[in-house]
Amino acid sequence: MQHGVYLLILKLLDDTTVHCKKVRFDLKAGWYYYCGSAMNGLSARINRHLSDEKKNHWHIDFLLEHGQLQAAVPFVVHDARMEHELAAILHHTPGMTPVPGFGASDCNCNAHLFHSEELVHQPFMKKLFERQMELAVDGLAHQYEGIETPVESFKTPWEILVSCVISLRTKDEVTGPASKRLFQRAPGPDELAQLDPHEIGQLIYPAGFYKTKGTNLKKIARIIRDKHDGRVPDNKRELLALPGVGIKTANLVLADGYGQYEICVDTHVHRICNRMGWIQTRTPEESENVLKDLLPRSIIRETNGLMVKHGQQICKPHRPYCDRCPITGLCNTGMQHENDSR
Repeated sequence: MQHGVYLLILKLLDDTTVHCKKVRFDLKAGWYYYCGSAMNGLSARINRHLSDEKKNHWHIDFLLEHGQLQAAVPFVVHDARMEHELAAILHHTPGMTPVPGFGASDCNCNAHLFHSEELVHQPFMKKLFERQMELAVDGLAHQYEGIETPVESFKTPWEILVSCVISLRTKDEVTGPASKRLFQRAPGPDELAQLDPHEIGQLIYPAGFYKTKGTNLKKIARIIRDKHDGRVPDNKRELLALPGVGIKTANLVLADGYGQYEICVDTHVHRICNRMGWIQTRTPEESENVLKDLLPRSIIRETNGLMVKHGQQICKPHRPYCDRCPITGLCNTGMQHENDSR
């Protein structure tokens, strides 16, 4: 059973008066946009609106008797808030005039019906999808507020770069202390460049591949000291040229270290975004390319950190705890699990 909200687009050829529940609405000729919800059967609701059967129950049914239905656009989601988010999008669209009270008697919205003299061409559902993503990330931010992983305690580009190199195939509980030991001995590239690779490896032990990482970290420090005046590069090309630095590390440095609009896509981000129904990709690399253009800028930098926490604690690879998930109503997997239990 599909849950969701929908947008109806109608056209009135003549001025019309609609009476519903002792309320009178005087509607001018023109285009009308109505947002509704169907949390217990979206397909059935849409089919009913498209049918010729007699309708005499909802506000919109009275309008359908007088207008010409031009489009019925569904949006599959289980969170009822999305109906009101769609109403807000319509309300802030230039050229739209709300019809106060129409279809909004049981919520805090001013209206769920909007009028325009000419057909308004706007990507309404794309904007709604962006709001869905923002609400999901906001929900995760609230869930994990105040929870900081050891790696997230490092804030400067240099600290982020080094800790990311150490974190490769290494758990956070190992990466954090290993990075701190190294920074205490060599806080910057000048100091690190003077250390022997063996000593660096011993300082970051038991991080995975600590010997190789020790060699790479010394090379990185020397390159940054000699070629970049001691400053971590702020562009992807130069970061990827550093030994042992891959695309995830580069993106994390740019996003968290320099505030650029990049996203680091690991297995957690790849898995959760596909489960949410935001993307349909096969690899983290493919996901990065899609998410870079898809995610609103308001959330792109924080998405990785929050989804890593979520993937480790709730949205696990083989058995996600959907009953404990704060954003299950915005997730296709959560909706499917609920449907399966009925």
